Order: sequence, then structure tokens, then C-alpha cells
Amino acid sequence: MSVPLIGETAPDFKLAEASERMMRLSDEVKRGPVIVVFYPTDWGMICTMMMKRFMDMLGELKRIGVSIVAISVNTTTSHRSWKMHLDIEFPLLSDVDGAAVRRYGLMLGESEFLRGRSARAVFIVDRDMKVRYAWKGPNQAVHPEYEEILAAAKRLHEETTV
Repeated sequence: MSVPLIGETAPDFKLAEASERMMRLSDEVKRGPVIVVFYPTDWGMICTMMMKRFMDMLGELKRIGVSIVAISVNTTTSHRSWKMHLDIEFPLLSDVDGAAVRRYGLMLGESEFLRGRSARAVFIVDRDMKVRYAWKGPNQAVHPEYEEILAAAKRLHEETTV
């Protein structure tokens, strides 16, 4: 599968959260837009910095009705520990078989350092399951543009509240 582009329908998924509660993207977007964050692994240095930055943005995102879910191939056990360690308040979803990662075209291949894990990527999905923002890192050391993500979320909020 290829990485979904802006305007395309986001692939749906149903994954276990760190708490073991099952979450489906198509259900989550009914409450408002969702930022879907794919990342390679729990406990990684860049992944940790990334989650902290999203936690810094969470208050502003909640204020405009946008939520966050983050996905990796780590287990729910790993997610629970990492979530508690970093005090992460948004769902960490476990895609241990990589099905969602593959549907989004993000599985790293055999020749890559983090093979079998997700590439770093961020999508904003609206209530109609349309991708409104899409970013995939050129390599696993590159962070997303957090201010750009926040600006895209605010634009979407303004479009839907007018």
C-alpha cells in the first residue's frame, strides 16, 4: 500500500490501546479530527522527544477538539510502561502484526535500520475519514514540523466551526 495523500480516505484500523481497550479510527473521528502519529518504537530517543512535543501541544489541541493517537508495533505491555514513564495522556496503539503500518505504506523494509517497524509519519484525519494533513519523514532521524501540524489542526478547526 502507498502512503495516503491529502484528500484521500484514511485507511481504518482497530487496535489495542495500552490499557487493552480496542480503538477504531472511524469511531474516534466521530468526536472530531484525529492526529494519527506513527513512530518506530517505544523508548527510542527521537520517539521520546516526539511524544513529549505532542504532549506539549495536547492542551491546545483539546481546546480545538482535535485528539491524538500514536501507533507503533510495540506491545501493549511496552506501551503501558512507556506511557507511565513519560506521563503520556493520549492513546498509544499497539500494531504488533504491522497491519495498520502496512495499510499506511509505512513498514520499514529489510534494508533499513529499523526494519519491521513503522516509519515516522503524521496524518490529520477529519470526521469524514479524509486525510487533511500528511507527513512522512525522509528518514527516521527527522522530526515532524510540530508547528505545521498545529497550524493544520487549527485551520481544520476554523473550517469546521464557520
